[in-house]
Amino acid sequence: MESNEDFKELIIPKIKEATKTLITNNHSRVNLSDFSEIKHKKTGNYYSFYNKIYANKYLEYFNDEENTDFLIFENNEVYIDYNDNLFTFHKVDEQEKILEIDLDNQEIKDPNNIKEENLENEIDSKTDLITLSYFPLCLSHCNITLCYEQDLPQVLSSELILQFLNIYQIIKNPSLICGYDSLGGGCEINHLHFEFFMLDDFNNEISNLPIENFDNKLLFETQLKHKNKDEISMFDGTTLIKVYLIKEPFFTWKIECILGQEKANMEISTIDNLYQNSIAHITNLILSKLIDNGIAHNLILTHQGTIFYLVPRKFEKKEHKFNTCWNDLAGLITCKEESVYDNISEEEINNFFKDEVCLDENIFNDLNNNIIKLVDSVYEIKQY
Repeated sequence: MESNEDFKELIIPKIKEATKTLITNNHSRVNLSDFSEIKHKKTGNYYSFYNKIYANKYLEYFNDEENTDFLIFENNEVYIDYNDNLFTFHKVDEQEKILEIDLDNQEIKDPNNIKEENLENEIDSKTDLITLSYFPLCLSHCNITLCYEQDLPQVLSSELILQFLNIYQIIKNPSLICGYDSLGGGCEINHLHFEFFMLDDFNNEISNLPIENFDNKLLFETQLKHKNKDEISMFDGTTLIKVYLIKEPFFTWKIECILGQEKANMEISTIDNLYQNSIAHITNLILSKLIDNGIAHNLILTHQGTIFYLVPRKFEKKEHKFNTCWNDLAGLITCKEESVYDNISEEEINNFFKDEVCLDENIFNDLNNNIIKLVDSVYEIKQY
């Protein structure tokens, strides 16, 4: 694919076709061929969404005491071994499978063509699978399961972040938004996956995410130059990483990668490698601390993967009247009941986030200070 339009021309008809033909059941995408069942509106600085069919299915499913397909986070764990007895992306209906891609090699495969060419071959272990979202905000909203056949749990590493960032070489659409939920952070399927959609689906009504407008303060910046000059650097030493702190309505690190002017004439692939290695590394340093401390989190990727929003947060509770997945924390709020949607206010959303999402201030401050000390112990940094 050479342009974002090529990708949308490929994927959108497949989504429409799959949506129309998919058999409706408690775990499947239902018929939303014209997406008329999804409503949205501006709510102060946020956008509120209500999906009637999703809401009914959600309430029905999670009120079923015999439901054992999804994870129940009684122990507030962010790492659980992959378990094929639970629901995984191996169990989705065939109609839900939209595309097979190879992120490592930045290639798109057509599942239908693959099956026609070689019916006996199984999916390659490096294949990444795009499937329909169960709870879509818009037409292009999909899941992407990394290394589909390797059965990886929902835990990120620097290498896996790097692999996923190649999505920006496949979907070259500047409005592409990607997100990730940890266990306890809105994720119910312990099979490594991200989600994505394109803001241009909203016909310029939503041009950027509300989280991008939250007040922030610069914490530190670094070019990842080792303090120990004997260390072999994996980075070019000129790509700048800036880490900002957002305090309200919940603590968030904004991680931004900036390339210097000297990169202007470089090959695009070289530039991609420079920023991807740097932003994946610094993000993974923070993620490792969150995982070690058992803290749920969400990750939001914008601006072609050059800006990350990383949210450490309280564990999600199913009785909440709003969702608290990555897109909700980005400011696109999914309401579980129509009455909530009809009466929602910006103040109510802010209070909800502060009470039910925002990490305890003392816990966050200790965590934040330890992360800065960790980076400062290895790399030259400038603190603010």
